[in-house]
This record gives sequence, structure tokens and C-alpha cells, in this order.
Amino acid sequence: METGRHESFKQTLEGEYAFRIDRGANPPLDTYNAATRELQGIIQACLDDDKSLRAHGSLWSLSTVAVTDGRLIDNTALRLAFEVPQALADPAYSGDSAKLRFVECGNSVAALNDYLFAAGLSIKGCGSNNGQTIAGALSTGTHGGAYLFGAMQEMVVGLHLITGPDKHVYLERKSAPVMQSAFAESIDTEFIRDDTLFNAALVNFGSFGIIHGIMIETRALFALNAARFRFPYGDTLKAAITACDPMLIPLPPEASGISRDNPYHFEVFFNPNEGTPPAEAIVLLMYETHYDPDTYVAPEWNAGEPGLGASGLDIMGALVGRIPTPLNKLAVPLLNSQVNQEFAPYFRTAIIRDLFRGEKTLGKTLACGVGMPVSRAVEAMEIAFGIYKESNSVLPLILSHRFVKGTKALLGFTRFDTTAVMEMDAVNTPETRAFFNRVWEALDAAGIPFTLHWGKYNSFLTPERVRERYGDAAVDQWLTSRETLLESAAVRRIFNNDFTVSVGLAN
Repeated sequence: METGRHESFKQTLEGEYAFRIDRGANPPLDTYNAATRELQGIIQACLDDDKSLRAHGSLWSLSTVAVTDGRLIDNTALRLAFEVPQALADPAYSGDSAKLRFVECGNSVAALNDYLFAAGLSIKGCGSNNGQTIAGALSTGTHGGAYLFGAMQEMVVGLHLITGPDKHVYLERKSAPVMQSAFAESIDTEFIRDDTLFNAALVNFGSFGIIHGIMIETRALFALNAARFRFPYGDTLKAAITACDPMLIPLPPEASGISRDNPYHFEVFFNPNEGTPPAEAIVLLMYETHYDPDTYVAPEWNAGEPGLGASGLDIMGALVGRIPTPLNKLAVPLLNSQVNQEFAPYFRTAIIRDLFRGEKTLGKTLACGVGMPVSRAVEAMEIAFGIYKESNSVLPLILSHRFVKGTKALLGFTRFDTTAVMEMDAVNTPETRAFFNRVWEALDAAGIPFTLHWGKYNSFLTPERVRERYGDAAVDQWLTSRETLLESAAVRRIFNNDFTVSVGLAN
């Protein structure tokens, strides 16, 4: 029995493969290539036994996107990371080859942060937490809030996919060459450059075989001036949301002196138990600034509490066990005081590694991410407020908007040029699930185009709704790319699961 870390599902399965952590007995590249052969052997065993197969990371997803009733591969011990020989970079590569890194799928975001920090480098964007594996995060479209950069998959420029017992490929975009064919030869694989195949495989939630290695672009270490504060929910904030322009929001006095030349992160939280709408929102803004290793001091953080970049889900996790169940209106003041305590205002300067910490939620929490055009964000939030008011119930619930640059991934849920992600974070109860469903139905009835985060609660999705939201062309290209990359129909079958069947993505 497999249970997600947020206890949002339980799945019976036959068994699980696991790797030992490499202790350096062999050269790293030899160890990497040996793991490729073992992964191919696992695929062959599942073909021989007619068993479905999935790879998993940190069990972070709240949906059943990555589960199977057959066999799982625990890839969390596959943690190698490589500097890329600059001589193997393609002369046409437009970036800085010294900042390329090739990382194995089981690296967590936290481990990757530590690895890069030692080299004076940083990832370009991060979700609100760092516990996911890098492969799991990009495969489900983990989005964060870097609204001028994009979701985590935007830093990926190459993928090593194990696509059958006798086939594996290194994949790049043809329009953005990165490595020479000699790099693919070093990992004994076929080299393919194709924009459509790459954009299909980038967000594939485990359906394109096993992601073994990931080529990422990093950047020099930088710091973020982060300010979290309360701000009236009125015309100014609504205008900032609609335009995705945090510059319209004045900073509080204690943060008014910071440079706002390089905005980075924009997030707005609402506690509907303070009102529908509440009089104030909680705003989290971050601006890039210079990182000075000689003067930088990491902010203190209690590892048992939500970090400075905490999401609504982190807050809900912190409240599980501290609020009465079931809730009633008499408990609202207590609930609100707890939320205010966890969302206390602050002004800090920190690097990504220290801002977006490991979320400690282990209780029965539930989250949904609804992507939409930024121009409809205020309207969508007002709809959610109205539904909550009409329900006449009390739910531990945080509503928020995060803003993310759109993606080229065919099935990336951040598909709008600037995507406003309306987050609904709560304790997992039948009442919560009913509320989420009523919001989805109301958004649909209002004609607001929206997508749903693949790794969060998304039971609204059907084959028809997936095609309606992404378009027939994108879905058909994704399915055709899957046929092209996976070795055979039999391999495609073992990498299907109930989720992909239910949403029409299991050719």
C-alpha cells in the first residue's frame, strides 16, 4: 500500500524497486550508465510479467497522477550530478555552458540547491517547497511564482528518457541546441533534436518512460528581498492582480527602501474566514538583489514550521491538529488567529535555497491549482468567495494567486502567456472536496478558461475537458510523441495508469 505524503490517496500495488545510494566505488559516469541498464532491465521484467510501471520521487503529488497498481521504482537514491564538459557544448548554444548541469532524476530540489550553492550557482525558479525530486517537479509542472521566468520545467534544456528495454534517448529542442552528439554518446544513447517531442516530454507525469537525467540551465547565485505584509483588498490590489504588476502595490515602511528594479515573485493570499471578500489580503513580493557571500547570513528557520516562502498548503499543514474538528463559527476567531500567526509579516533577504524550505505537512491536507489568464484572476477569486459565502460553512481554507510566465510544454498547465494560478489549500474533508468541485463548475459556467495542476487535486478532468483546455492539436501531438518515443505499444501500455486512462492520455 502506497500513501502520498499528504494522505490524499492510498494505492495498492504489487511491489517496488529501489536503488542503493552510490558510494563512489566506480567513476560517476559508469555508475550512471549502469543505472540506465538496470532501469531498462526493470522495464523488461515488467513487460515479461505484464505489469504496469511508474517511477516515483518524494510522493509529493496530491493526485493519483504518478501511482500504479503494478510496480513502482523509488528513484530517490539516484542522486548523481555532473558538470558538463564545455567542449561538448554545441557552438550554437546561446547560453553559458559553464552553468549547465546534468542531474540524475532522484535529486531533490533541496539537494540540487546545496550542490549548486557549493559552485556559486542557483536554480532559476522553485516551487514553494524544496522536497520534491527534480524529475517529479518538472513532470507535473510545479510552478512556483517566478512570474517573469516560469515554472520549474523552464530551466530544463535536455532530457535523458529510458523509453524501453532496448531504447533510450537524449532529447533537446531543435530550435535551441545545447550539446553535441558526443554528449549523448557518453551516456550510450540516441541523440534527438525535435521541438515537438521535447515539448511533449517536458510535462509527461511519468507517461514517457523513465526520466533518468536532466540537463538544466542554472544562473549565478542571487538574493531576493522578500516582503510579506497585509494590504487592503480594493482597487489598487485588483489592478495589480489583473495586470500582474506588483509595482502597483506600495511596500510597507520597513521595506520601502529596497530596490524594485528586478521584480521576481508575486503572490497574494486570502483567508475567506475573515470575510468574503476579506478586507485585507496577505501579499508576498520578492525582488532580485546582489548576493554577497562575505556578508550574507541565512535567515533562521525552525524546521518544524512553514518557511518564509510558505504556501497556503504549508499553513494548512501547520494547523492540522491545532484547530478543533469539526469546525463551527465559534471556532473562527481561533482559526483566524492561527492563520495570522503563521502568515506573520516579515522583511528578509535570502537566497532561493533559504527562502523555499522543506514543507513539513504530513496530515490530511488537500490542494488544487487552477491556471487561468491573468485578466480573469480577480473574477475567478470573487466567484470562489461567493461560493464559500453561500456554503455557510467553516473550512480551514486559504485561497491565493501566484503568477507564472507561460510554458511551451504541450500539456504544461501554466499554458497562458501569463498564468494566474488560483490556489485552494485546505484540510482534506468531504466538505473541502465539494467546495473545490463547486468552484470548478462555477468557473466553467462563467466561461473562464482554466487548467488544473496535474499533481494536485483535479478530479474535474475528463478526456473532453483536457482536450477543451489544451486543444486537440496539443493533445494529439503529445500522444503522437509518446508513440514515437516509447519503444513499442507494449511499453506504452505498462506506462499507462488509471489516471492517464481517465483523462484520455493513454494511447
